[in-house]
Amino acid sequence: MRKNIYLMGIFLTIISFNSCQKELDNWYTETASYDGRYVVATTCEEYSDDDTSIEDGIELMIYNSAANVKDEIWLDTEVAGAHIKAKFKITGDISLFKSDETVSNIASTYYYIFRPTGGIASFSQSNANSYYGVPTSEGTLIDGIQLYTRVTLEEGKIIPKGATTIGGNTSDSIYVKAVMHHDFVVFESYTLPEDEWEDPQVPKYAWRLKPGSNTPAPAADWDEHWTLAGYRYTGMPEDM
Repeated sequence: MRKNIYLMGIFLTIISFNSCQKELDNWYTETASYDGRYVVATTCEEYSDDDTSIEDGIELMIYNSAANVKDEIWLDTEVAGAHIKAKFKITGDISLFKSDETVSNIASTYYYIFRPTGGIASFSQSNANSYYGVPTSEGTLIDGIQLYTRVTLEEGKIIPKGATTIGGNTSDSIYVKAVMHHDFVVFESYTLPEDEWEDPQVPKYAWRLKPGSNTPAPAADWDEHWTLAGYRYTGMPEDM
């Protein structure tokens, strides 16, 4: 009798488990038709030095925002070696979508100083000291630029089964056209904390980004128009 009760308990547990399993449903985000991992080639209208081919394997990720609404997506990719991550309110559908606003690239950390002899150099204490000298007082200013601060999503398309991969497989195609904007910035000399002074009687100075100094760089001179085109990642060995 005890054995029968034990076996009946196992039987009921299995039934209960299977019933729970049947109640499980797949969950999709509100942006499921956009979501995914894509492999893209990147090309710039203004110059070609940083263009990439599909074989370079640059990735574009699209996913929903925390609000999980159908008209808001994140784009996460790179151009010219710079990380681009921006959230857009969009109109349209996967056959043709766009955003009517210019948004911040939250991944932008690309600061440069303008060299006295022309051109730019990445901002660092050593570069600033090399081109402008070690600061000896507060308030000395250096002009600079922050690259890829803002993004405009001009156009996007995802075509189901619209692409042939490099390995010959069929996948969804993707096309995105975006404008990358830059900001002029100012760097300033400032006094370091006293515990960083070599001589407690002699102040020491360094360079830093001046807070609130960002101003949009002229579009005609600085905007970059990028096209990202490719297909949904397949994971197949021949497409790697």
